[in-house]
Order: sequence, then C-alpha cells, then structure tokens
Amino acid sequence: MKIMVRQAEERDSEQIAAIYAHKSVMAQTSQLPYRSESFWKNFYASRGGDYLELVALLDCHVAGHMGILLHRDPRRKHVGSFGMAVHPEFQKKGCGRALMEELTDLSDNWLNLLRLELQVFSDNLPAVELYRRFNFTVEGESRYSLFKEGKYAHSYTMARFHPAWEQPRSFPAADTKNSMAAE
Repeated sequence: MKIMVRQAEERDSEQIAAIYAHKSVMAQTSQLPYRSESFWKNFYASRGGDYLELVALLDCHVAGHMGILLHRDPRRKHVGSFGMAVHPEFQKKGCGRALMEELTDLSDNWLNLLRLELQVFSDNLPAVELYRRFNFTVEGESRYSLFKEGKYAHSYTMARFHPAWEQPRSFPAADTKNSMAAE
C-alpha cells in the first residue's frame, strides 16, 4: 500500500468530512461534531490568511487530512500552525507520518518557516509521539484548556524549529525596572 500526499481538492470534501464524522477523531480536535461537508470544504479558506490543505491517499481513499496556516502578521510570518486527522480505518498505517514528512519538507524548503507549532491534547499519546519523531518538543501544558467528551482536558503546545537554525543559547532577562521607567 503506497501512501500519496497531495494538495486537497474540492472533490475530496466528502471524504474529508467522513474523517471528522468519527467520534474518536473529533474527540482529538478542538472542533464541534456534526460539521457538514460544506464546512470542511471551506474550513481553512474561511479562516483568513494563507493556508495549505493536504490529504494523504491510501488505496485511492482520503485517509488523512492536514491544514497548515501561514501567518500574515509581519511579526509572525516565520511561524506556521497546523492540525491534522487520520481516518480510524487508516491509523497506524503511515498516513500521519507521510503528512508530517510533507509538512516538514514544505516548511523547511519552500515556505521559509522557522517555527511550526500546534496544540494537541496531552492524553493523545500516539499524536504526541508522532510529533516528537519529527523533533517537536513540548513547550508547555495548558491545564483545563479544552472540553471534550464531558470533561475538561489539558493540552500541550508543541513546536519544532527549522533544523538549520541555530537557536540562541539563552535569552536575556527582561529589565522590567528600566522598561517601566521609560513609560
């Protein structure tokens, strides 16, 4: 079974909606259940800004979906955010890995992004491990930040930096006394 990743097309909207129709998939997103096909067809386009939408195809079926948001704000143009989901029938078959490989290639070689970031439920261990395999690290935990299946849940902020970027060893502490005096 060969996995192919390509840009999502209008004809994919029914199969993309089918991915998110599964309760187990929806539980790992911050979206509400029962979204229509037309909602998913226009989801990223309606959010404003620049975006890319990818699908992973396995045996001619849309098995996975990824949306990448590129920031227009001049001070965040170097950052990309993303979300993804894989149909339950196709999980653990390499679709998530294929989407992440394409995401990191696009980020590093075409989009000129320094930082990729996302929010993920902290109890979604398979997703957290997948992101770690692509050099994402947990930057923090937001406690009780989302509501799912009748309970408040925690989420992680995870991020990855371009592999060629040399991160500064430390950031100088803010001099709050002098900055407050200037106001």
